Amino acid sequence: MNAAPTTPTDRGFTRPFLAAWAALCLLMTLWSIATPIGAAPDEPAHLIKAASVARGEFIGERGSFGHIVDVPQYVSFTHAQTCFAFDSREEADCAEPAPEPSDAIVPGSTTAGLYNPLYYALVGWPSLLLDDSSGIYGMRIASALLVSGFLALAVGLVCTWRRRLLPLIGLAVAATPMVLFLGGTVNPNALEITATLAAFAGMLTIIRERERPLAPLAGVVLAGAAVAANMRGLSVLWLVVAILAPLVLASGHQIVELLRRRPIQVAIAGSALAVLAAAIWLFSTNSLGAAVNDPLTETIAPGVGAPWYYGAWWTFQATLEHLQSAVGIFGWLDAPAPLFVFAVWIALAGGLLLLGALLLRGRHLVFAFLLVASTVALPPLVQAAYISGGGLIWQGRYILPVFVCAALGVATVLSDVLRPTPGVTVRATILVVSLWSVAQVHAFATAIRRYAVGLDASWADLVTAAEWVPPGGLLLSLGGMVVVSAALVAGAVVAVRRFSRA
Repeated sequence: MNAAPTTPTDRGFTRPFLAAWAALCLLMTLWSIATPIGAAPDEPAHLIKAASVARGEFIGERGSFGHIVDVPQYVSFTHAQTCFAFDSREEADCAEPAPEPSDAIVPGSTTAGLYNPLYYALVGWPSLLLDDSSGIYGMRIASALLVSGFLALAVGLVCTWRRRLLPLIGLAVAATPMVLFLGGTVNPNALEITATLAAFAGMLTIIRERERPLAPLAGVVLAGAAVAANMRGLSVLWLVVAILAPLVLASGHQIVELLRRRPIQVAIAGSALAVLAAAIWLFSTNSLGAAVNDPLTETIAPGVGAPWYYGAWWTFQATLEHLQSAVGIFGWLDAPAPLFVFAVWIALAGGLLLLGALLLRGRHLVFAFLLVASTVALPPLVQAAYISGGGLIWQGRYILPVFVCAALGVATVLSDVLRPTPGVTVRATILVVSLWSVAQVHAFATAIRRYAVGLDASWADLVTAAEWVPPGGLLLSLGGMVVVSAALVAGAVVAVRRFSRA
């Protein structure tokens, strides 16, 4: 039997990492092209924030609704290009192009003015180089490059594990169509998800693969933690779950030994500084509480003034609906994925949960329960704290940073107790990857149909009577998604067979 790779920087890590990064970045880039401008949740606000931060304006002046900043006209005009939002029958061709000259600097209003500027600084720079709507696609692709990179880090780390096939299935469950969609748009939620997952995968590798060199693994944890903590207001909460949950799998002696190692100490110190920076921004700007206690904020969410227990119950009883949204309800919650896609994720995620409940014991069971319980219980708790002042605001995508960790975590501990034959493992992995790819293509094509002809139209109408088409045409987007997905399946088949012989 071949020895497992000993460092996450050798070929055992690098080749899967680069292959996954390329494939995932291409998939997210296809989403960025196939999604009309302004068709992602709150994207106009995020685009304006990104363009303003790239120009050195981090907050702007307080307006009647949000903050006023100076941005190119084509970016500011994105607010006026959302005529199709919330109506699944309305095609995207109703949106007018930005007026000329589109590169003129004009005031723009953003409700993301108080948000942490890190994400926006990382993705806003293409607006400095491009003077028309191509700058929006440039910002989307810059975001896709970062989001896919952190997701690929998790893939690369898992490929160095001794037992990796079932955890790789867990990563497939984690990479829902919603994750890829968000990765192809401008929204800090996407980078929050994959950076948290990378930190979690790094922690699992440190705890479970004890012979690995600590420095590069601690570096992955630090990078993921530093980025994730500074994405959104609740990011630190999800990060705490991702960092602390893997410690359940370690003995007290192992934890003490790890705390004595310099790379771990550096990672802890660096992560603490990142969290401190996030906290300073959060409390100095009141970005999390502005919608609750800022008298100038126009509250539009329902449920304002309701008691905390109503918020908790409303969110808890809608858990399945929110998980459905985490799998694939695109746009402004107006473009649901087809039932087949939800059926695939119900089968995959439900299978992991069922096997975990039947087979896990001891630390493994506590670890899995902690992750699953966090996915279910944290949303009601957050909504309970927020409802009186801010109303009912919870969406399924908000819990994705914990959901992706739960998918990987449950699959990981199952790999310790579930030992199928190599032949069964290979066939099961190939089946899962194939279903995953078909579901991704189906979700992608359905989203395009929604914007091209409306969801009430037929698939034939998409070909013969499309009112709107993505840049480059339908063939580029749909054909590209099919080709990349097929290549991903082929690569997975080769990798799985090689792993099964290791």
